[in-house]
Amino acid sequence: MELVKLTPDEFARFAKLVYDKTGIYLPEQKRDLLSNRLRKRMRSLKLDSYEAYFRQVSDAKTGHEELPHFLAAVTTNETYFFRNERVWSLLSDQLIPYWVQTKRAAAKSIRIWSAAASTGAEAYTAAIVLRERLTDFKTWNVKLVGTDIDQNVLAQASEGRYNEYAVARMDAGCRKRWFSDVDGMFQLADEIRGLVEFRFHNLRDKFPNARFDLVFLRNVLMYFDNPMKLKVMDVVSEALAPGGLLIVGDVDPIRTSAELSAAMTLTYQRPGLYQKAAPNVRLLKELETANA
Repeated sequence: MELVKLTPDEFARFAKLVYDKTGIYLPEQKRDLLSNRLRKRMRSLKLDSYEAYFRQVSDAKTGHEELPHFLAAVTTNETYFFRNERVWSLLSDQLIPYWVQTKRAAAKSIRIWSAAASTGAEAYTAAIVLRERLTDFKTWNVKLVGTDIDQNVLAQASEGRYNEYAVARMDAGCRKRWFSDVDGMFQLADEIRGLVEFRFHNLRDKFPNARFDLVFLRNVLMYFDNPMKLKVMDVVSEALAPGGLLIVGDVDPIRTSAELSAAMTLTYQRPGLYQKAAPNVRLLKELETANA
């Protein structure tokens, strides 16, 4: 039997399941998209009704096996290296010099979190920029973490192997330095892969023992409703070290005073960039003013 589009009631049940498990809000306008993605998964399981699939994914016994496939079907994973050049110019020209000036020799470490990392292009791009732009790189302790709720994309990220689309926007010289051709795919060099660890994490949950100098939270907040957005901002704020920086996407800036209130210690630095204020921490804006 050919499945038709989800009914409003069926969509509401799946949308609630997505929200309960991830915090992602699916508006009614996503009903066609969700229908198409679920049909593909259901065909592989030989299920002929949305009711049967809902039982399987929500059942206490079978749900833990199917849930990762379900979440992979409903999340978006488009990504590529050096997405939004402005962000990488910011990291290269402003943030790296800021860390060089503010970190003492005894604490030459940089910790970066790529939240909702997908297949890893963002985290690896940051690693490449740090490797190429940070003076005396080998004297620094650099570690990046990429997280996602989709185990499939995390596995792909760990492999570090990409198609031409993912690397098309890279400078040709940079691509040649850090990638090799393996069976028609672009394989990232072990030196860069070794800088990044990928792990499962749900943005609703606290990140244990985290003290990040920089968090990428790009093109993520737009998927949450306001209560969940505030919860995520609290998680991120807590994960930042004093003076740590947050980069959000152009499509999901922190617009309201309520959002900043939830993040408490975050202060606006420039469009898309916020910093965690703390006693005895020189903010990026202050340092730029002093150096002007």
